[in-house]
Amino acid sequence: MVPVTDNFPSWLDDDGGSATRDMRPGARAATSSTTDGGGTSRRRRKKKGRNRTVLALVIVGILLGLIALLVLFALQGRTAVVEMRAAMPLVSELRQEALGGQTDAASSTAVDLREHTSAARDAVAGPHWAVAARLPWAGPNVEAVRTATVVVDDLAADALPDLVAATDIVAPARLAPQDGRIDLAPFTEVAPRVVAANDAVLAGRDRLDSVDSNELVGLLGDQIDNLKGQVGELAGLTATASRAVQLIPPMLGADESRDYIFMVQNNAEPRATGGLTGAFLLVRADDGAIELVEQRSAGEVGYFGDGAVELTETEVALFGTQLARFPGNVTATPDFPRSAEIIRAMWSEGVGGEVDGVLSLDPVALGELLEATGPIGLDEDELGALGVSSEMFEGDAQLNADNAADIMLNGVYRYIEDTGAQDEFFEVAAAEIFSAVMDGEAAPAATVAALVQAADEGRMFVWSAHEDEQELLSGTSLSGELRGDDGRGAPVVGVYVNDLSEAKIAYYQRMEVEIEAKQCHANGNQDLTVTVTLASDVPDDAPDLPPSVVGAGRIVEEGDMRSNLLVYAPTGGRITDVRDPNADEVGAFPQVHDQQVVVGRRVSLSPGDSVITQFDITTGPGFTEDAVLRTTPGPGGERYISTALTCRQ
Repeated sequence: MVPVTDNFPSWLDDDGGSATRDMRPGARAATSSTTDGGGTSRRRRKKKGRNRTVLALVIVGILLGLIALLVLFALQGRTAVVEMRAAMPLVSELRQEALGGQTDAASSTAVDLREHTSAARDAVAGPHWAVAARLPWAGPNVEAVRTATVVVDDLAADALPDLVAATDIVAPARLAPQDGRIDLAPFTEVAPRVVAANDAVLAGRDRLDSVDSNELVGLLGDQIDNLKGQVGELAGLTATASRAVQLIPPMLGADESRDYIFMVQNNAEPRATGGLTGAFLLVRADDGAIELVEQRSAGEVGYFGDGAVELTETEVALFGTQLARFPGNVTATPDFPRSAEIIRAMWSEGVGGEVDGVLSLDPVALGELLEATGPIGLDEDELGALGVSSEMFEGDAQLNADNAADIMLNGVYRYIEDTGAQDEFFEVAAAEIFSAVMDGEAAPAATVAALVQAADEGRMFVWSAHEDEQELLSGTSLSGELRGDDGRGAPVVGVYVNDLSEAKIAYYQRMEVEIEAKQCHANGNQDLTVTVTLASDVPDDAPDLPPSVVGAGRIVEEGDMRSNLLVYAPTGGRITDVRDPNADEVGAFPQVHDQQVVVGRRVSLSPGDSVITQFDITTGPGFTEDAVLRTTPGPGGERYISTALTCRQ
């Protein structure tokens, strides 16, 4: 038989090709290797070629896409970096302008800042950046940039404009009393905006702090740390502003009248937070109007033989029972809130009536206020009745910024013999300065600057008997509380002096404190050496000075001085060694005061003597900043100085 060619369409074949079959019964189908075999092979080769071409085009497309994406990343990243570099100095500039009351300049800076931060934020806002933030190695760096731009842009858009507006409303001129009154309405008006701005800044600061700069490439890590520092400084400003607008209205009697004890510390007879408290003024605040109600000396407040409050065993060991018995000794403890509680109890028992708080200044701070008020003339007839000699003023009978501290700390005791008259002059001088400030005679900006300086130097403290207000004050320089860390990662070392001479001879005392970081460990522990030098600069005519200055010879020889030196270790720390390079034995005694290790040493000085005491201290772990030194402020004139050699030097 003749073979029949299968003419069915080839697409019906299982293998997709054509075949020739033998149609006879039983015959086996055979696939021809010659019939159209070459065409099928060529088609297969063409198909594979097309597949390779498509694959190549896909690969090229992917590569081009990646290159384009990398270019886009580079361009947008460069934009973000440029804009953030331009924005970062403006954060610090804005802070300085706000502090300086330069409202117009601050508003302009805020606008410029917003332009830069908005551009930076837009540059890194796409979904491709979100994907990149999840990549290994590059991810933390990308996320850090995105976090920084979002934080700063949010602050520039919302918090900082409110802060600038608040600065305008509560400018220094509004803080100055006029005719004995401070207008409280602006503070009440701006309070919600300032509190909200502070909350936003704190949230931004916390978000930045969550970025670990150690995981970032070097330059970026440095920039993030720089930004953290600037936002941290800004947070300090907004926190202060927030506290101020929440505290000033109620404490100045916006809701009800308030009574306060205003006490003046006398640094010529040092106590831990300043000096002997010899003058007490009762002031009343009612809807911003502030008046002087009453003046008393320490003796007129009373003597409390059984103690106005119950002292702890540690307080008795460190400060003696005099802390609770004599009003002049309440500041022997370096914890000002405790001093305030004691004097409040004394006032209630000895004078009568409950007060709402306690304020404290020293003559050095009062003298700085005279920079704002100008000289204050004193009534010569009144001075004559007190037995005041014209020698005390070396000219007109007036107090000014140059002579106030020296007259109140030394002159009054050299030129007024009667101790009662000395107290009265001290009270009169403090009251005259207070009245000059409250009557509106002072330049507003200078007044605020003087008070800020006083707080920074530890010469001004405020305590409120109202718990919510005291909670806001806690942790600030105004609080003066005993603490071993500053709440921001820095250990606090305390060095305090309590005079034991029962005289005003310590006006001539010099104290130099040096704190040196010997070793700083990875876990935050710091090994410190604190060197304290106490010296006597008593003049050659000491034997001719009156007993008020040199003492009556009962406690020490006339012209000598005796002090109790107290050094406190930071939180969780310990004092490992105490030594005197010039003595075999130191005679130091350790205690634990409010969970802080403290060592005391009694130091006696004759004219011209100096005594050095060195303390080796190891702090607790977890500290990230250099040690901070808090000391008794001293009588001014650079008589008490301090230096620090820190971990970062």
